[in-house]
Amino acid sequence: MADGDDERYLYTVQYDGEAERKRVEYLFNNWDEGQINTPSGLVRTAENVDHEELYEQVATKVPEDQIEVHRLQSATPDVESETIKIQQEVEASIDAVEGFLDYMLSKKKAVLQSASRNEYEMYTKKGRADVSYTLRESDSGTVTVGVRVTGVPPAPSFLADFFETELSEYAASQSE
Repeated sequence: MADGDDERYLYTVQYDGEAERKRVEYLFNNWDEGQINTPSGLVRTAENVDHEELYEQVATKVPEDQIEVHRLQSATPDVESETIKIQQEVEASIDAVEGFLDYMLSKKKAVLQSASRNEYEMYTKKGRADVSYTLRESDSGTVTVGVRVTGVPPAPSFLADFFETELSEYAASQSE
């Protein structure tokens, strides 16, 4: 997304908890390109109002040189999430493999989103991602593990590398 030098953007970020707020605030505070400021004073968005009348009423309360009004236009950047899939065969019982997956997820402080679908949310220094897994047991006693990592880069490849390394080392240790 190429931006002109004179373009300004107002970001509104919804968050569910203090941890999310802190992550986004940290990002804004440490962004090293351009200039990011926290607006001083009172900030509101107004939709479907008589702009001139509202401005006039605000100007009766404070001096006009203390009022800034900006027309907002939605600006959706061209950012796409990616999905990376990992598959590994393990010679172990399905319970042992699931226990190892639980260990790996706890190691990365994954937060369960849906137990029935084995879906988790994970936050790393590389960003956040959604992770899910499937287990398929074969008649020969092996378990096929499928891990799916979805998010905005670079988090998916970072987590996919982690899962691929851990699972391949676990599979190797089970076949000895």
